[in-house]
Amino acid sequence: NLFNSLNILYENSINNPMICVEIGSFEGKGSLLIADKLCKNKDSKLYCIDPLDNKYVKDNTNLSFWDNVCNGQKDRFYYNTKNHSNIILLEGTSDEMISKIEDNTINFAYVDGDHSPEQVYKDAINILPKMKSNSIILFDDYEFNINNVKTSIGIDKFLSEIEDKYELLFKKYQLAIRIK
Repeated sequence: NLFNSLNILYENSINNPMICVEIGSFEGKGSLLIADKLCKNKDSKLYCIDPLDNKYVKDNTNLSFWDNVCNGQKDRFYYNTKNHSNIILLEGTSDEMISKIEDNTINFAYVDGDHSPEQVYKDAINILPKMKSNSIILFDDYEFNINNVKTSIGIDKFLSEIEDKYELLFKKYQLAIRIK
C-alpha cells in the first residue's frame, strides 16, 4: 500500500522542498499520506491530478458499483484536504493536466489514475520529462488484473523504452523506479 511504499522509499519525512504529483487522487486520502510524508517544507507542493467525475470510467455501464463509490468524490477530496494548503488540485484528465507542470521539477510522482495499460503508459511517458534526476516514480496496482485489463502491460512497455534511464527500486503490487 501507499503508506508502506512511502516508508520504504523515504525512511524519514522529507524536510527539504519537494514537488510531488499524484495522478488519480480520488477522495484525497492518498494525497494526505504523500503530503504528510514528503511535503513538510513550506515551499513543498503536491499537485493532485484527477477529473473527480462521478463516474469511474466514462461510457462503461458494467461498472455501476464503482460509479456509486465515485459519486461525491470531489466533495470528499476537498473535505479531506482542506487543512493542507500545499495540496493543489489540477482538475481534469492527466492528458490535459500534466502539461501544466514545468519540465524537470518533480521529485516524486505517484501514478494511480486510469488503470488501462494504454493510459498508464501515456501517464508514464507524459510525466517522464517533468521528473528531476534522482526522482522517484511509484506506480500503484502493478499487478492489477480485472476483466483481463492488466496495468503491468503499460508499465512494462514504458520501462522497456527507458531501459537505461532508471533504477528499479522494488516490484510488488506497487512498482517504484528512480530516474537517473
